[in-house]
Amino acid sequence: MTLDRSALVEAMQQAGYLENPAPPAALRWADTFLEAYGERIASAVDALPYVDALRAESAVVPALELERLRNRQVLFFLDTVSQYVDDQSELRGLRVGDDVPAIADEFGIAREDALRVVRMALTGLEDGPPLELLFPLLGHDRIMMRIGAISSHLLHGRGLEPIRFGPDGKPFETIEAKKPS
Repeated sequence: MTLDRSALVEAMQQAGYLENPAPPAALRWADTFLEAYGERIASAVDALPYVDALRAESAVVPALELERLRNRQVLFFLDTVSQYVDDQSELRGLRVGDDVPAIADEFGIAREDALRVVRMALTGLEDGPPLELLFPLLGHDRIMMRIGAISSHLLHGRGLEPIRFGPDGKPFETIEAKKPS
């Protein structure tokens, strides 16, 4: 059984996430949610934890992943991504999969690392829907808050000095930036 928009909207209304009647923008959000998560979710009740996670102001990033982000280039990269987001009037339809790696290239960060950094900062998860769908689901404010929270944690937590050894006892390395070409 596939989750449909009316069931999702009704569940969101019952949970207090959405007014009744739902405005057109909320219906577009529901359509984007279904495009992003529809294959993974069988019922409206199963959708609510995903909706709740998208509505949160921050994401919990696993400790070792947070350590991987602990360097200046990543911090500057995330700040530039937040400026990119803040400069957009609409997040729907952006070519984030191309734009984020282009931004990362300015800081010498590899494409795969850049996409992982943004996903971790925004969701705390290794995988999920494409960033092109995640950006409009989160919206400007939540993206800005989540990137701000990670940046603040990195700067005001332990600072930018990474741990020396991982849990396996081997030397730990953050995301390595290379001089831009």
